[in-house]
Amino acid sequence: MRTVFRSYPRLDLEKPTLIAFPGYKVGMLHVVLVDNRPGRLTTGQEITLASTVVETPPIRIVGFRAYRSVPKGMVPLSTGMRVGKDSLLSRLFPVGGGVDNLDGALSAARKSLDKVSEFRVLVHTHPYMAGGLSKKTPELIEIPVVGGALEEKLNFIEENVDALVRVSDVFKEGQFIDIAGVTKGKGFEGVVRRFGVELLPHKAGKGRWKVGSLGSRHPPYITWRVPRPGQTGFHRRTEYNKRILKMGMAEVKEDGSPEKLIDDINPKGGFMNYGLVRCDYLLISGSVMGPPRRFVMMRHALRPPRYELGAPKISYISTIGRVG
Repeated sequence: MRTVFRSYPRLDLEKPTLIAFPGYKVGMLHVVLVDNRPGRLTTGQEITLASTVVETPPIRIVGFRAYRSVPKGMVPLSTGMRVGKDSLLSRLFPVGGGVDNLDGALSAARKSLDKVSEFRVLVHTHPYMAGGLSKKTPELIEIPVVGGALEEKLNFIEENVDALVRVSDVFKEGQFIDIAGVTKGKGFEGVVRRFGVELLPHKAGKGRWKVGSLGSRHPPYITWRVPRPGQTGFHRRTEYNKRILKMGMAEVKEDGSPEKLIDDINPKGGFMNYGLVRCDYLLISGSVMGPPRRFVMMRHALRPPRYELGAPKISYISTIGRVG
């Protein structure tokens, strides 16, 4: 199941930048911090929040795609990629001696710049850099470029092809973001577990774990309002306005791989069902859909709150104890 966003916010930024970033869910913990949200009963006091750690290895820009708007949506104008023969993308599709049509695509986009409505970069992830993942096959993703004029966006793409992008280039501490992912799969389940239908009395002759009535006799069909058994979980979902409480940046080499183990978030023995966090990570307030190691996408908030909050003052993290 593809974890992508169907829409992105329109940001008025001075410089071109990416608007989204991928990551992998690690696990949960709790933090004690000073509440700086305005108008709350606990403003200025220490509160405890359940939080989720998402590991965010660097991504690499390998190409771009230019779109133009039509009445039915957007259609691609030109697509260019520069992929080496030893690229990690060879695990996704055959690259042979490499793919390089970037210069022709850039010139074509520059000639028809008046028709372009949006630029998106093609990036791939580095899952092998994450501490808890065993897979090496990357995800190939389209991420819109926002900020600046179209000419500036095209220059940004031309300068940053084959460059690494880290999560600190896209987000900052205290920011609100949206997260898209796939929930935990529960398989085929009945109406009690799937919809919370109340159990029938114990003397119900044909079973308790079902609905009491499927509807009227006429018209002779079952409406969509009647709870029915079926697939539960493993659904794509989007959650809005999750706040970044902390952003951890690892020391990395030239290829983006971590130089040494990050030590400011890991519990002793690592996170359950994941392991040790090695790369950059985000500490996000609340829960994130899916089990550990699941791929998630994060973007700038589509409908953020009216107030802006800076980085919170954290005094305690459950995995490492007192902070500062």
